[in-house]
Amino acid sequence: MFTINIWAIVIAAIVSFMISAVWYSSFLFGKDWLTLVKISENEVNTMRAAGMWRSYTIHLLSTLITLFVLAFAMSMIGIHNATDGAFIGFFAWLGFIAPYGVLDYLWRKTPVRLILIDSICVLLSLVISGAILAAW
Repeated sequence: MFTINIWAIVIAAIVSFMISAVWYSSFLFGKDWLTLVKISENEVNTMRAAGMWRSYTIHLLSTLITLFVLAFAMSMIGIHNATDGAFIGFFAWLGFIAPYGVLDYLWRKTPVRLILIDSICVLLSLVISGAILAAW
């Protein structure tokens, strides 16, 4: 029998969302990211004016699904402390996220800097979320 704490998933998703918000802010990597994906300030302003709530909602729902699957996997293998949860978050990144960065570089010629910006944000989110899910 496995148990999944829905509140832990919700809190981890909110934390993950906040990590992304800070990560992609102009204080950290937002300007570099916009340059690398070739989005201009005018396009950003147009997107803001049109309302980005749909994108934010889809982002949050996707994060909730990811964290539900992570929580399910951790419950099935009996992870119950923050250190082990962070470790599982790291392995989820290593096995499911990092390889796609390599493939993006190989086949789509995505700049390494863009891959690192995106991939490390996901790494931080999965490690911290794994710790939250396991400790709760």
